[in-house]
Amino acid sequence: MRLGVALVLACLATPAIAADSIADQAKSAYQAFAGGLSQDDFLNAEYGKGVLDDIGGNWVRLNGPQASGVETYGVDTDRFCQTPAALTLGSPNAMVLNLNTNLQGANFTQQYTLIAGSTFAEHTDPNPYLSAVGLGPDKTGPQADQQRALLLSLANGLVQIYRPSADILVMTRDRGYPIVLARCAPGVLPKVQ
Repeated sequence: MRLGVALVLACLATPAIAADSIADQAKSAYQAFAGGLSQDDFLNAEYGKGVLDDIGGNWVRLNGPQASGVETYGVDTDRFCQTPAALTLGSPNAMVLNLNTNLQGANFTQQYTLIAGSTFAEHTDPNPYLSAVGLGPDKTGPQADQQRALLLSLANGLVQIYRPSADILVMTRDRGYPIVLARCAPGVLPKVQ
């Protein structure tokens, strides 16, 4: 009986063995949000080398939890990779990420240029973008102009880009829900008609 009591007291007095230490949790946070880099390297644009390495290929946007509580984290990735919803990512160097659409009509490119740390400047060429979303030059009037201004304000600005794993890319901005992209399996191409 004494042995049983001693074991119970030992278990209660010892922190959970499975729980990560604060140092381990901090290391994981720095890995996720700073690429595991020192502050100097992070601020001197070394982050792009890791986050953009081997980024080329097709990716799709994931949906997070729904209001109903149903989780849809990537369950349709394979199916969406075969549709025009797939995006093509590429990086000509450690400072630039290019995102190209594969839509059935007009397409556009968004370019993300590393500023410092995980902050990228997002640039979207207005004419192809607005044509792709149905607000090309053929749409006129004050309402169309207001819609264009709003869309361009959302498609240009500063974003934070994180890469928690080789197959997941996360973009955050101050005005919206995080964009989480998942890499499509090699050889799976969007079917554009």
